[in-house]
Amino acid sequence: MGFNALMRAATSTTTFACLAAMAVLSSCNGVSLDTERLNAIRVEAQTLMKSHQIEPPGAWESVPKEQWPATIAALHPTGVTVHTWGVDITTKADFDGGYGYQVRRDKADLPMPLACYPEVGQDIFSYRPC
Repeated sequence: MGFNALMRAATSTTTFACLAAMAVLSSCNGVSLDTERLNAIRVEAQTLMKSHQIEPPGAWESVPKEQWPATIAALHPTGVTVHTWGVDITTKADFDGGYGYQVRRDKADLPMPLACYPEVGQDIFSYRPC
């Protein structure tokens, strides 16, 4: 086998390894939830919005862990917060905002630019540092 053939094989192997690693990492982010679970999260978030009335603009309230609904709790979040714009479910806290889900009251009210939010279900957006 010549040098060029070895380089092509190495490049193909490296490319495949990178694609496989990206697939594994993206699945670890927890964004790939089924429609039924996403609907349950939306309904539970709407219930939290009704039970935690946030009045002043920009205000928020952390929901104690013992009050997390079952499907949201199954995400093993680091925090659940009700804001005037909706519910923030942080699945991985980080200095730059972390990762998680946000369920909106109104799409226009989300706190970051819409480009930062892939819509993973009806009114449910995943987020990451943007």
